[in-house]
Amino acid sequence: MRAGIKPEIVIAAAADIADRNGWDQITLANVAGQLGIKTPSLYNHVDGLPDLRLKLSLHAHRLLENRLNDAAIGQSGKQALIEIGKTYVQFVRLHPGLYEAIIRLNDSNHPGLEESKTNILNLFIRLMKPLGVPQEETTHAIRGLRSLVHGFASLESTGGFQMKEDLMESISKAITYYIDGLVAHF
Repeated sequence: MRAGIKPEIVIAAAADIADRNGWDQITLANVAGQLGIKTPSLYNHVDGLPDLRLKLSLHAHRLLENRLNDAAIGQSGKQALIEIGKTYVQFVRLHPGLYEAIIRLNDSNHPGLEESKTNILNLFIRLMKPLGVPQEETTHAIRGLRSLVHGFASLESTGGFQMKEDLMESISKAITYYIDGLVAHF
């Protein structure tokens, strides 16, 4: 094995491949090729392709979790939700393959994935509290917001927005309209 290859380097190579070429191009052969090693050498770090993809998904979840937490720092209420919504869209722009790893491999049986997903959910719950959304409605409100942001990011990634208006302004306004509607409803 080439000196310097560590598990985090393997995951970084897989992430690079995913972001450049898509989820389907994450193969042991492609990762080994990018690292300049033979495919069997990867088995020192992963237990095959399913394990590599699981570790990549865990990396992606944690990266998104950290970015969302960073975006919320110093913000509250609607502005915090706007900031994390914009950060979510920017994450998909910068890391389309990692986002696909989040969407395509969502194994709730893995404790690390479950922890990261719970942390993200708890962030949204904390940010919804000051808006007056009743506790029994919070899950529905969060699902709506996530659907809005995911849909926006998905449309953007496929070239769905061709008008000249700034996309960050558009997502900010869409989240504002959504949150204002929630607050008015409750």
